[in-house]
Formats: sequence, C-alpha cells, structure tokens
Amino acid sequence: MSVPQHFPAGEMSLAVAAGVSPDLNNASEEEPKRWYIAVVMHNTEKACCKKLVETYSFIDRPDLDFEIYLPSQKELRVWRNGRRKKVDRILIPTYIFIRCTETVRKTIKQENSFIRHFMKNPAGCPNEFGIRPFAFIPDHQMMSFRRMVGDAEMPVTIDTSRLHVGAKVRVKGGKLIGLEGNVLREANGKTSIVLAIDFLGCAKMEMPLELLELME
Repeated sequence: MSVPQHFPAGEMSLAVAAGVSPDLNNASEEEPKRWYIAVVMHNTEKACCKKLVETYSFIDRPDLDFEIYLPSQKELRVWRNGRRKKVDRILIPTYIFIRCTETVRKTIKQENSFIRHFMKNPAGCPNEFGIRPFAFIPDHQMMSFRRMVGDAEMPVTIDTSRLHVGAKVRVKGGKLIGLEGNVLREANGKTSIVLAIDFLGCAKMEMPLELLELME
C-alpha cells in the first residue's frame, strides 16, 4: 500500500488508508468521537501526519480508527533569486487535529512520542486528581472551518486576539455560499467573514460586503 506524501485535502482517514472498516461492535465505538488538538514540534506537522498514518496503516488495528486534519493553503512563494513555487502554508503551526474517541486518543499519545501533548481545556472542571479535561473542537465548528479552508479563494488567517466582530452573516455567493459566521470590518476598510474556533481564536478571510447577507 502506498501512503500519500501530501495531504491536499487536509485529511486522512485511517480506515481508508488501512483498507479496513471499524468494528461497530467494539466498545470504543460507543464513545463519542471528538476533534482533539495534538501539539507537535514546529515544522514537523506534515511529517507527523504521515507517520501516524504509516504507523497504523500496515497493521490490523480497526479499533484505532481516526481521522487527521492539517489545515493548510497553497501560496506562491518567491525567493530572492526570482524562483517561484507554490507551497503549502500551515495555518496553525504545531497543531494537528485528530478526530477519535478518548480511548484512541490515549493510545495514540502512548505509542507516538513525537506528539508532545494534547491541549487541555483550561476552563474545564478538574477530576479527583486535579487533571483538567482535554480540549476538543465541536464538530460544527470544524465542519465550517474545513469548508472555509477548502473552498477559500483568499488567504485564511487565524487570529488569537479577541476580535470585536459584528453581526451574524451568511455568504450568499461564490464557492462558500451558505457559510455562516460574523462580519468584521478591518481598519483598512475591507470586510472579512469570521468563524469562532474554541480554544484557538478565530479563522477569518477577506470577503466583499456585497457577498454577505444579514441573518435574522
């Protein structure tokens, strides 16, 4: 089996890569799957995604079904010598999103030392040992974020500051038609659509005001 060298769609399903289907009778499938946030070394994001897929693709571990998402966009990079090349820009350096159950998350962390840790929820209620729960991104936020990144015609950026966003809006034209978020008026007079992402801040992309409609 050949493992893809790149992740153009930003995701990879282990079940697809391994050619197996998850065992629906397995106890782990009773647990909810969530988008956990794995933290790795800077500039190793792609290599870590590939290693995760390769580690479990060639062994019969259907109980370890998971999905990886690494947000990236193609951008044109120009070197001083005039060389031009389109490269993948990682939108959130050091972060890899893994959708899996808590049981699978524990196994992945125990068996892969290149994952430094999983982000925890600082506002979560500690257990009897004083340990706070692990953070995860709600499915609906991740779905909107993945669509924005996948269909965006403009660069998507992540803003970790507290943006003073405006009214709730919906895109009414173009590839992102139907996408919902909040409008943001930039200091330069341009407008952007903003999606809130728990624990990470906001994803935003420049969007002409005429392509946005107010939501009631």
